[in-house]
Amino acid sequence: MTEPTHEQLEASQHTERRTVGGELRYYLKDAGAHLKKLNEPFNPDGLEAWFTPDGKFHAQGLGPNPALPGVMGAAAGAAIAAG
Repeated sequence: MTEPTHEQLEASQHTERRTVGGELRYYLKDAGAHLKKLNEPFNPDGLEAWFTPDGKFHAQGLGPNPALPGVMGAAAGAAIAAG
């Protein structure tokens, strides 16, 4: 996965900039939509997905599939890189 740059995260229509506990994060505006594109079942309650300014992807509440955060991060990163 190519991680999005700080500039791409700032300019992306897919992210919302927030500061949480002093840490800058770029939350996916509609994380559930990214999962639906992957045809993965999910519970939107408690689902959070964000990038840090260095392009690292983080997710909480995705359920028991250990591969899902990586797949979702790659898909979201690709969408952000595409504009």
